[in-house]
Amino acid sequence: MKKTQEKILTNAVRLFNRMGVSNVRLQDIAAQSGISAGNLSYHYKTKKDLMQAVLDFMKENFKAMSSLNMAFLEKNDYLSVTKNYLGFQIGHRFFNRDILEIINLVPNAKNIYEGQMNQVLNFTKNGMYLAVGKGMIHPEPHDGHYDFFAKNIWAILNSWLIEREVLGEETVSMQQVMLAVWEFHYPYFTEKGKEIFVEVKNQLPQLIVEETAKVD
Repeated sequence: MKKTQEKILTNAVRLFNRMGVSNVRLQDIAAQSGISAGNLSYHYKTKKDLMQAVLDFMKENFKAMSSLNMAFLEKNDYLSVTKNYLGFQIGHRFFNRDILEIINLVPNAKNIYEGQMNQVLNFTKNGMYLAVGKGMIHPEPHDGHYDFFAKNIWAILNSWLIEREVLGEETVSMQQVMLAVWEFHYPYFTEKGKEIFVEVKNQLPQLIVEETAKVD
């Protein structure tokens, strides 16, 4: 990818996050990128072309995030898993918030949404099974239970940024949401797992402070 293209896509994501997809014009992205509208149209002739490129850019970021999280999971580094996913979600918050509008513009965004959802569900389930093998989580009480567990985690992670924008940061803070996700795991921990639970919970406030500072 050329440097100019990367700059355009980075600034497009930034503006989509701030203003919403429908409120951002190609001219706004060009101005934010420090280039002319003609230069931008040389790379992306329409908003649909640009959005497709943004989605491809996001997919690569998601792939890199997921790869890192698998490595963190193997090391029981749940704090880094949380931090890494939170960073991705904040950095691409326009996607879940504006998904219906994005699908109208680029229909295959539906497949991207479904693919990311399934990856998060599988990651959550695999994380539970891995923790069971390490003696930190109790075995699945019956077949399919952790499927529903993963869907509930996805529901929390998929909705909190929208709630935050509607209700305000004080009502739906990052710390509250991440604690909600972590507390949701608590009944499944063994005594060994509860030690990690306490350790991660104690570190979450500082994590939230660090991640809040990155929100653009």
